[in-house]
Amino acid sequence: MHKKAHIIYPLFSMPLMAIPLDINSQNILKFIKTLSYQKNLKESDGTYLSKSIKILEHQQLKKEKDIFIGAIQIYLNAISYGKQYKILNSWATKTLKNCASQLHVHRNSWLSAVYYPESHNGFAITFVKNLPTTSFFALDYDIPNNIYSCDEWKIKPSQNVLLIFPSDLYHKIEKNLTNKIRYSLALNINPVGLFKKDSDGEINYA
Repeated sequence: MHKKAHIIYPLFSMPLMAIPLDINSQNILKFIKTLSYQKNLKESDGTYLSKSIKILEHQQLKKEKDIFIGAIQIYLNAISYGKQYKILNSWATKTLKNCASQLHVHRNSWLSAVYYPESHNGFAITFVKNLPTTSFFALDYDIPNNIYSCDEWKIKPSQNVLLIFPSDLYHKIEKNLTNKIRYSLALNINPVGLFKKDSDGEINYA
């Protein structure tokens, strides 16, 4: 008797895509090291954001911005979105030794992305299942990093990788376990155009 294979449908997923880029990492790293930084939050210690939130508008990063746009299009093709969009803002992060960020989302944006000009085994970012969808049961699974049952997912990004994900997916910079400063470049993306025309949900994103 032929045994039919089972099927898992990953319904209503939060798609996180890792895209390797052919890009000049040293040019980006050199640029973001020259930026002025401020504390991420008043209570934070050792995590900083660049004062500029439009760093991809700098002429020095014109080629790199075009590469990011190409990567974003790969993500949008995967989720079957063919309408217009724009990069809303872009900034750099700086994390000192033994420091980490708080768990957070990016409000007022649709998609977010983060790029890593350097990689190290001591650099990591963790994505956490959104609280309203977290299971009521706290169970110990045999394989805790099973993508279908996990409550969080840790990634140690490779150099020149761009991670793209929905902005309302909770995430945090893990503790920097190296003697180096951890730098990254982040950006937010919003849709452009008229949506839900002639309905009570009609909205125009400029």
